[in-house]
Amino acid sequence: MAQVKGKFITLTGMLAFNSKGSIEKIDDYLVKETGLTHWELDPEEFYDTTTWQEVLTIYSQDFPDPKQAILDLGKRIYPTLKRTVGLPSHLKTPKDFILFEAEGFKLNHSSDVEPRKVLEATETSVTMYVPALGYDEALYIGVWLGILEIISIQTGKVENVGKSTYKISW
Repeated sequence: MAQVKGKFITLTGMLAFNSKGSIEKIDDYLVKETGLTHWELDPEEFYDTTTWQEVLTIYSQDFPDPKQAILDLGKRIYPTLKRTVGLPSHLKTPKDFILFEAEGFKLNHSSDVEPRKVLEATETSVTMYVPALGYDEALYIGVWLGILEIISIQTGKVENVGKSTYKISW
């Protein structure tokens, strides 16, 4: 059973405070599933990925465009991580950051989750295979665009170039 660390579910709950009624629905759901609210989840404990997927669905339902809401939430993940826990100082280039995210994905999911596979990495793009976990692809796209934005790249692009394969370019 695929699992994700609780900090991502908690972060989604924190971001839901800005949407109408989502946080109450999210916490009601989480209490039924885990016995805990988003604030009470252990950030380093693993929870079923379907729990986060449902939290994302609840969160996005209060927006006119749910897919855009998930993309926007994805864009806020790395800026929030940068502000709260920081990012390693050795990350300098866009390629460094995107490869760091691929490694972080592996570290923040249980060992039975197939890691991302970098197919090509150049100074202007990274192409990787992203095995399906059931997350909306808008989440991945948002995460990558958010990473590029924190390093002042506003022109980043993410293209689906094949089954579960994405090219992130800048």
